[in-house]
Amino acid sequence: MEQSMFDTLLELPLFQGLGKNDLTRIVEEVRFDFVKCEQGQVIASQDSPCNQLIFLLKGSLTRHTQSSDRTYSFSERISAPAVLQPESLYGLYRQYTHSYTVRSSAQLIKIDKSAINKTFINYEVFRLNLINLLSTRIIRGERILWDTASGNTEQRIIRFIRQHVEYPAGEKVLNIKMEDLAQHLNETRINISKALNHFQDRGLVLLRRKEIIVPALEKLLVHYKP
Repeated sequence: MEQSMFDTLLELPLFQGLGKNDLTRIVEEVRFDFVKCEQGQVIASQDSPCNQLIFLLKGSLTRHTQSSDRTYSFSERISAPAVLQPESLYGLYRQYTHSYTVRSSAQLIKIDKSAINKTFINYEVFRLNLINLLSTRIIRGERILWDTASGNTEQRIIRFIRQHVEYPAGEKVLNIKMEDLAQHLNETRINISKALNHFQDRGLVLLRRKEIIVPALEKLLVHYKP
């Protein structure tokens, strides 16, 4: 394996901190599926079984999530380096909770779960990286869950968006009817419309039919921190 590829692997989540000698031994034992993907290709689908770890080496993906009642969906960009839902590899519900589609082009590494259990888990650095990653996601999810539901309409809209995305920055797209958003927030449609139009006047969102585009969520959070 080329030196540059070693360096790339060592930058990936879960591999950080592994020595090159350890990684060399792993490469000799485990099959790494290197995959090049084109725009529009679906990498994983929501509710499909998760039986492998997928690492995004280069490029970017769109993470799309549909609500259980089908009244709204969220989309956001995932950039390399990244690992797709390691929390879905184990536990009672071993399915992807999001769909992932290639934005332009992407390079991936896929590692079967059996290889993770047989080889990777024997390395302490990998185990610690996995535990730290899962712990971080659990704590972040709990903090968002327990965030107060109080505040004005603008703050409640922002909280709704923040609760449904993974990264608190970058472009987010919410597909939802105005009346459905009002119902989810226990607000009136007129109040939701006024708040969203105020955001749009400030250049913080772009409103389209059944679609709310947030060009940069970090700017929205700075202007209207709940």
